[in-house]
Amino acid sequence: MRLKYLLLCFCFLATFTGCAHAAGVTNFPALTSADYWIQNNPSGNDVVMTSEAIAAFNKKIATASPTVEDMKSYPSTISGDSLKTRIMNYAVLEDDLYLHGNKVSENYKNILRKQTNIAAIPEKVSVQYAVTVRRCNLRNLPTGEGLYYFATDKDFDALQETALDPGEPLAVLHFSDNGFFYYVQSVNYSGWISKYDIAFTDKAAWMKYAAPSKFLIVKDKNLQLKTAGEMVEYQLGARIPVQNIQGDTYVIEAPVRGSNGRLAPVKLFIRKDNPAVHYGYLPYTANNLIEGAFKFYGSPYGWGGLKHSVDCSSLVYNVYRSVGIILPRNADEQERSAGVTYKLNGLSADARSSVIASLPAGAPLYMDGHCVIYLGHSNDVPYVIHALGSYYQDGRRVSAMKVVVSDLSLQRSSGISFLNDLTTAKVFK
Repeated sequence: MRLKYLLLCFCFLATFTGCAHAAGVTNFPALTSADYWIQNNPSGNDVVMTSEAIAAFNKKIATASPTVEDMKSYPSTISGDSLKTRIMNYAVLEDDLYLHGNKVSENYKNILRKQTNIAAIPEKVSVQYAVTVRRCNLRNLPTGEGLYYFATDKDFDALQETALDPGEPLAVLHFSDNGFFYYVQSVNYSGWISKYDIAFTDKAAWMKYAAPSKFLIVKDKNLQLKTAGEMVEYQLGARIPVQNIQGDTYVIEAPVRGSNGRLAPVKLFIRKDNPAVHYGYLPYTANNLIEGAFKFYGSPYGWGGLKHSVDCSSLVYNVYRSVGIILPRNADEQERSAGVTYKLNGLSADARSSVIASLPAGAPLYMDGHCVIYLGHSNDVPYVIHALGSYYQDGRRVSAMKVVVSDLSLQRSSGISFLNDLTTAKVFK
């Protein structure tokens, strides 16, 4: 996720104070409402792709994106050498890191390297099957302790890769030296996960999560369900398999880890009129993308899914998975993935603006280290919604750390505006 670089280049600007355009982030009530953008988007309910077309498009994404896997077709064995190459990416340990404000020693870093347990990887790795039992963290190294590039930082954990929802199917590939972490492959990321956050199962039971025939999609910012005495959280776009339907109720089997570490699902009931869920994927329309993005408006910026929230690329990922499109997790990989690509490098500001004006609402825009979701134009000014870390104003860095609506005049650390720093616009179809 190139965290150290991102910390140096997050951006954002001033506030919108009236009906006339004011550069930067806006707090104007109309512009910070999904309803405004939906009402001003006549084609917003047009279906972009059918479910069959989306399934075919997801195959193109998996082909174009090495991190995205079709989990139901994941091989039963993989090469041990290729797994070693993935696990032995210790680049994060080459920099100075801080734990509880104190610089970590080389001995501590060597302990982390040892915990990856490389010597135990066989020539051919047999895949085991598991599912997550709560919203949990996927880590760069087998530890839950946060490491930071700056002694005073508490927001950008250098080892945090992403967060996974309950019921995510995992291919378990390896285990740490102390046995407390497993190296796993999820639908679009691999990394280390705590043994207590997953439950092992056989492939037949696992397939109910990897390829459910009936399922709900979370369409609110989150959904909380009580399982085995614990409240578990699902975020926007999370998929919940449905066992059967009884009258006005969906019957689900929520994943729970038994005392032996095996899957011991519990039966739960969700009413059909629960506004936080939708049976099957939402239709792929611009309005559904906009509504999904605004579920997080004002939420804290959550690096790698921390703080029960989103960062810039997971906001895009969550919004698009709610309509059935499975994107890569990170912004640079989303930018290179399948879809209609508009290259903006080398274009003038006017030419960039012209391209953006031609895009449908919900299209992501990418720059180095950041991405935003295009909402539309107001008073001939393009607006976007995005999870934003910080901005630069008069050469000074100002913290934002939330999901905002803004125009593209925001400045980066270089002093260049977002508009002039954009590299790519995408339409996923």
